[in-house]
Amino acid sequence: MKFDFLNSSLRHGLFRQEQDGISCFLPGSAITVRFQGREITAEIEDVNREGKSWVNVYIDDLPVRVMRIDPDNRLYQLADDLEDVPHTLTLQKRTEAAFGSIKFTDLTAENGTFLSPPSPLPHRLLIIGDSITCGFGNEAQIPCDCDASRENIALAYSSLTGQLLRAETLIVGASGTGCFQNFGGAKEGRMSDYFMDTFCPVLDQEAMDPFHPDMIVVNLGTNDWSAPIRPSDYIEQYRKLTGFIRGRYPSAPLFCAIGPMTLDPAPHLKALVQRLREEGDDNVHFVEFPLIKRPEDGMGGCGHPSVKKHRQMAEQLAGTIRQVCSVPAPFTGSR
Repeated sequence: MKFDFLNSSLRHGLFRQEQDGISCFLPGSAITVRFQGREITAEIEDVNREGKSWVNVYIDDLPVRVMRIDPDNRLYQLADDLEDVPHTLTLQKRTEAAFGSIKFTDLTAENGTFLSPPSPLPHRLLIIGDSITCGFGNEAQIPCDCDASRENIALAYSSLTGQLLRAETLIVGASGTGCFQNFGGAKEGRMSDYFMDTFCPVLDQEAMDPFHPDMIVVNLGTNDWSAPIRPSDYIEQYRKLTGFIRGRYPSAPLFCAIGPMTLDPAPHLKALVQRLREEGDDNVHFVEFPLIKRPEDGMGGCGHPSVKKHRQMAEQLAGTIRQVCSVPAPFTGSR
């Protein structure tokens, strides 16, 4: 009998129910299961068959493996020498949709037993953004080391903020995208349109699990300023996006962020947030991530933030959100 993903797993992010399993495409999408046994095996399919999707493997909350999903292989031995006690397994898609989608088709605990899945975290965070939000190149070793293996959503500010806030985190991100225009000036496929016209209908109609965020972050503008732009065009499209978000999620605090690769949009975005507040939306807030400092902050691939910088961003963002929302700081004292 195949593994029952619907009833025996906790899903983080957006998943579609398939005839032979469950599929996902967004970075940070993950499943968590509990089992008792010494070994566990997963069947995972590279939907696009390009070999660019990577997965983080955690057992008992510890990172134990990073796997490339091979187009010619579906079977992955995740562990075979565990103690015969209850364990938790999490499989997290560490790469964005541009690198491919994956499908979980089976889990097997040889001579073991699957247990009830854990409960979800107490809060829900939605983050909309570009390559920075996806963690593009954050594990790069050299300046142009930007292939899929160097993108780790687990160490991006988006995921780290969710961890600090103990929030289930839905990350809607794609490299090169903007609000009014994408990298280089293209208007087709910009994130604002994608979120409003494509993603939300998918979330409503195809997602296995509903997602109603307690807090929302938008970090768009870096790619908008990669080509000539009239700030008024950016503001007009950003206002359209925030209006859509407010219509859909009227009570969720909205944090409009920019940085750390450029702060050119910052004065315009800050002014928009101020106008929105003057118009009566006092639940919208401006966040500015300081520019990357070299060499103190390190450097990710292609000028992107390093893992160290992502951690700084997450701590800043989580601190700002805590000031607005009733989210307690994580416990750090001794037991």
